[in-house]
Amino acid sequence: MRPQICKPLAKFILLLLVSSLGATAQKNSSTIVFRNVTLIDMKNDYPKPNMTVFVSGNRISKMGRNIKIPKDVEVIDGTGKFLMPGLWDSYTYTLEAVKNNAPFFEMMIAHGVTGVRDAATSMELAEAERLQNDINAGRVIAPRLFYSGRYINGANLTETSLRTRPSFQARDANEAAAYVETLAHGGVDYINTGFYLPPEFLPAVVAAAKKYKLPVLSYAGYGYAKASDYGVNCIEHFADLSRSTSARREEYFAFNRDRRSVNMSVDEIYAFIKTVIDAPDKTFYEATLKTLARNKTCVTTNFSEFGLTRNPFDLTDLSRRRFKTKEQLERLEAAIVDKERQTRNNDMRASDADTIRHLQNISNLHKAGVPLLAGTQSTHRGLASPGIWLHDELYYFVKAGLSPFEALKTATVNPARFMRREKDLGTIEKGKLADLVLLDANPLLDISNTRKINAVVANGRYLSRELLDKMLNDVAALAKEK
Repeated sequence: MRPQICKPLAKFILLLLVSSLGATAQKNSSTIVFRNVTLIDMKNDYPKPNMTVFVSGNRISKMGRNIKIPKDVEVIDGTGKFLMPGLWDSYTYTLEAVKNNAPFFEMMIAHGVTGVRDAATSMELAEAERLQNDINAGRVIAPRLFYSGRYINGANLTETSLRTRPSFQARDANEAAAYVETLAHGGVDYINTGFYLPPEFLPAVVAAAKKYKLPVLSYAGYGYAKASDYGVNCIEHFADLSRSTSARREEYFAFNRDRRSVNMSVDEIYAFIKTVIDAPDKTFYEATLKTLARNKTCVTTNFSEFGLTRNPFDLTDLSRRRFKTKEQLERLEAAIVDKERQTRNNDMRASDADTIRHLQNISNLHKAGVPLLAGTQSTHRGLASPGIWLHDELYYFVKAGLSPFEALKTATVNPARFMRREKDLGTIEKGKLADLVLLDANPLLDISNTRKINAVVANGRYLSRELLDKMLNDVAALAKEK
């Protein structure tokens, strides 16, 4: 059976075939040429004007200045426009969304996200692999997909949060390593270890993953430094950085290990967390940053996922609400009321000080030389604005002190390097896969210009602004029906 895809996507694919093939019936539809475009190739931090870029099939076949253009190709006038690599969202639960017919693929493509890393899924590995193959072959228009299957966690889990589901629950290190083998044979792109994996299992997991040349990512509820020294390639959920470098970090690790949150309210959990982060250990914090940099352990952020407590965009940009179902809108209103309650109660989740601390962590990681990946932790169970949130994440990188070029690297060059696909992706170069975004303004001058999308090239397929708007209108119509 084919993997399920959302109704708007199925309609969009039909529209795409009719529109694009009809428009290029007299041309070589397998070749597209961007003429007189300014290139943001992500190899250097300056734009290259008056460039010509050929896309043949799904790869960049030629690029340069003063290149003769054949008459039988489709030409896109790039005058006044900027061509950059497609963006990646390196922290999502996209496959669970797809299973539940949520339009993540459509929202991401329409907002220039041409690569996505799925954190964990209960989708059968064979089904995920078929979907990935369909995307790579151009049979499905969607972001390039990288997935890990289930988290590898410890045993006897009872929580129902995404920290613990979907999980494989290993009883010992040998069982954890054996499951790595199962995942590797199932075609995964990397291994993800969950919040409750006992750290003593990690060496066996890392060793098994190395055998198959698979990177290992961890939700390190036992400490960033320990995960890095065990050989983990990347750590996600960067809120734990302050917690795992606190003078009270051992209390926090015990809290996670003993799963005390099961019998606590959310307010009680964050009240405890506040006591942890209010006791910083500057020396250990700085040593942790040096450890991450020395081991080249990357960190995936999810600042925008903090949502209404720290991200004002979902409050002020009312246009996003048209993509939410009635049930999501009700939860959004409830979240707004809860934020007001948090503010009245001086809850750290709604405090300016906590926002500043997270931004400072981003800045400190970057200055220490730790590779950063932009991610949103988008899930259909939450209030995600998939695709849109990635642009929010880039905004916060710049707010934290990164230049626009440095921020863009977190969603282009760095994720390609982490997935060990830098030969094919991450920059615009001859021979690389054609995942591209055409912008109406220069993102190196203002990071908000990444939102000004004129067109998207997904795996070599040119999607005009008209087609992208059709996708978004279909998503809005579907949300209205629910």
